[in-house]
Amino acid sequence: MIQKKTVDISEMKGILSESQQENSPVIGSFMVNGKWRLAELTVCGGCSDFVDFYCQSACEDLKKDQPVGICIHLGHFKYLFDSTVRAVEPDGTRCQISLHFPDKIERVERRAYHRQPIPANTKVKVIFWHRGYLDESENTPGEVYWQGTLLNLSAGGTRFEIEIEHKEHFRIGQLLGIQFTPMSYQKPLLLESHVKYAEEQSDNRHFRIGVEFLGLEASPEGRQILDRILEVISEYETINTKENIKS
Repeated sequence: MIQKKTVDISEMKGILSESQQENSPVIGSFMVNGKWRLAELTVCGGCSDFVDFYCQSACEDLKKDQPVGICIHLGHFKYLFDSTVRAVEPDGTRCQISLHFPDKIERVERRAYHRQPIPANTKVKVIFWHRGYLDESENTPGEVYWQGTLLNLSAGGTRFEIEIEHKEHFRIGQLLGIQFTPMSYQKPLLLESHVKYAEEQSDNRHFRIGVEFLGLEASPEGRQILDRILEVISEYETINTKENIKS
C-alpha cells in the first residue's frame, strides 16, 4: 500500500542538504487572491531555524508570514512540508525565499505520482467547474459545471473525458474545481487543480482534460486529502492487478 511516512527529525537536514547538492527540482505552492500559484524552486541553504530557496522568477506575490507548501523531488521519493515565509530578497530576475524550518517533512513514493487506470468494472463520474473563467474572453459559458468520466488517477492529478462540444470552454493553464467519488461507498473528494493537458480524441466525439492537483502539500488538511488519494490509488492498483491475473 502506498502511504505517506513522516521523516525522522534527524534526517530532515540531510534531505535538504542532499537536495541542495543534487540541485533537485522543488515546487512551491501558495495562494494569491484566493487562487493557487506554483513556483519552481531550488534549495540554496539553511540552518536549524530556516531553509532558503532560489526562485526562478520574481516573487512579488510572496509576503512575509505567507503560508507556502513545498514538494521536493529527490531520488525515488517526493518530500512534502508546509511552512511560512521568513523573508523574500530580490536577486535580479530571480529571488531568494527564506522559509521557517518545518516542524515535519513527509515522504511519498514517486510511484504514487504515476497514473493508475480506473478499474474496468468501475465508472467514476467527475464534476468540474471553472475557478475563474478566461478573463480576456467575452464568451462566458452558460453552464455552472460540467460532467465527465474519470480515466486515471495519481497523487499529482487525474485525467478525464468529456463530450467534444464542450471543448471550447477549456484550455491549458485554467484553474478548475473538481469533485469525484472514487468508489461508490466512499465520500466524494473535492480538489482544486489546473489544466495541464487538453486534447481532442480521434473519434471526434470526446475531449480529454488532464489536471494537476493544487495545494495538497500546503496544509495539514490538504495532506489528509492526499492520504485519501493514496488509499484509492492502492485500491485501484490491487483491483487492476487481480484483473490482469485473470486475463
